[in-house]
Amino acid sequence: MNKIFNFFKANWKDIFKPIIVLTSICIIIPLALALTNFVTVDKISKLAKENQIKAMESLASAEEFLSQTIAKDDGTDHEYNVALNGGNPSAYIFTLSSKGYGGDVSVMTAIDVSGKIIGVDILDASGETPGLGQNVTKEGFYSQFAEKNGKITVVKNGANASSNEINAVTGASISSRAVTNAVNEALELFEKISANGGAAE
Repeated sequence: MNKIFNFFKANWKDIFKPIIVLTSICIIIPLALALTNFVTVDKISKLAKENQIKAMESLASAEEFLSQTIAKDDGTDHEYNVALNGGNPSAYIFTLSSKGYGGDVSVMTAIDVSGKIIGVDILDASGETPGLGQNVTKEGFYSQFAEKNGKITVVKNGANASSNEINAVTGASISSRAVTNAVNEALELFEKISANGGAAE
């Protein structure tokens, strides 16, 4: 027994103390992270919802927004929002992502009941090249989508607005197409909803 005690005492600083400290760290850090996540998850979710509502309100005036789902062509369900005024739909709002140059570009598109685009908001283009692709977040680019209906085509320059064309951001045709693809998908989903007689009662 004394041999075990002496061995433990002699090797406390070099072996056993570091083991205990590391073990404690391995236990405490995951517990702290779990606790932090538990405390903040609701706040993060609430903040995300508030930011989503603010973005929708910037595109479409509404007394309330009604969340709905629609089946996409790939079989997945997609959530969208219906802007209601007087209990009647006044706009449909879609948030969709499309592959850009450096990652997914997230785009919110508001479409009125006639199928015309009310407005577009670029929610995230952080993966695109600063000073080039990220310029899709500038109003001079995304404002081109307003008032258009039907499939939109992006060209490098000389867009014919009456032919549903828009000008790409200079030096960022891939990022520009990503935004356009997301907007076009929103238009397609609207057509699907419209063909089914609308979604909000």
